[in-house]
Amino acid sequence: MSDNNIIVATKDFVTTITLNRPPTNSVNLGVREELYRTMAELDESKETRVVIITGAGEKGFSAGMDVTDLANINKGPNGNEVYNRIERLSKPVIAAINGYALGGGCELAMVCHFRFMADNPKAVIGCPEVNLGITPGWGGIQRLPRIVGKSKALDMILFSKRLSPQEALAVGLVDRVIPAADLMKEAMDFALALCKRPPLAVSAVLVGMSTGLEKGIEEGLRADREWSAKLKTSKDAVEGMTAFLQKREPVFKGE
Repeated sequence: MSDNNIIVATKDFVTTITLNRPPTNSVNLGVREELYRTMAELDESKETRVVIITGAGEKGFSAGMDVTDLANINKGPNGNEVYNRIERLSKPVIAAINGYALGGGCELAMVCHFRFMADNPKAVIGCPEVNLGITPGWGGIQRLPRIVGKSKALDMILFSKRLSPQEALAVGLVDRVIPAADLMKEAMDFALALCKRPPLAVSAVLVGMSTGLEKGIEEGLRADREWSAKLKTSKDAVEGMTAFLQKREPVFKGE
């Protein structure tokens, strides 16, 4: 199995992951394996503070599951395992949706913490699997209503609707619609701004929020308390307080 199904590049604490199967960037066994392995590595990396996920080429972010790879569907980590790993990453993940994001591609975008979409006439987003007599199996049924509300999610899934960038923005499925030529620049600018935030505190927010949403408020509050105990003795906390008293910008190191 080739190990170039995704391209990973890191600069200035931002790691960009490019799905490298143009024009559709569909998700096969290789993509699942490489994404899962890469996320585990990035979670531990001191060189990465923010992740951007995008697709190769200008046509598509991802068309979702590769139907020509069905023979391998039960091999390696499944789509839910991979996407859960991304959603639970202790570092912010930005989806730079450069074209259509359909089925598993839409589900991939939804597990990212932020979603920026190109203002491209060919760019659409949605979970149209019901058209094929199947359902969004990689989390779409659970995540879409949490983002856009139950009735809108049902309308989108049951009628296999594909939303334009502006429609997706209107219902809150994406956070920004950006001219296609500026998409990666704006995603990178946002990522660099996030990199200046204290890495440990950012992780605490992400982990606490994810825990609370998945397991309930009591478990979320327990995670928050555990993180608070760690943070108050961290070097970043000392730097934050010192910088405040000295009236200067803090420089956080994630320690």
